Amino acid sequence: MLDRMYIKAMCHVNEMMNDEKGDTNFISVLIILGIVVVLAGVFMGFKDQIVKQVNDLMKNFVIK
Repeated sequence: MLDRMYIKAMCHVNEMMNDEKGDTNFISVLIILGIVVVLAGVFMGFKDQIVKQVNDLMKNFVIK
């Protein structure tokens, strides 16, 4: 009886581990979130330099 319960429980665990139902884009979403977090960190770290370069580029525009 205990063997049957153990086998049944292991079958359910195996089904849950190998179940492919649900969101197939889960990994893609995690990768995109990772990229966004890295870009946000880079921008926050180099914010002053980026803003200074953009301002320098804007000063070079001449309207005639």
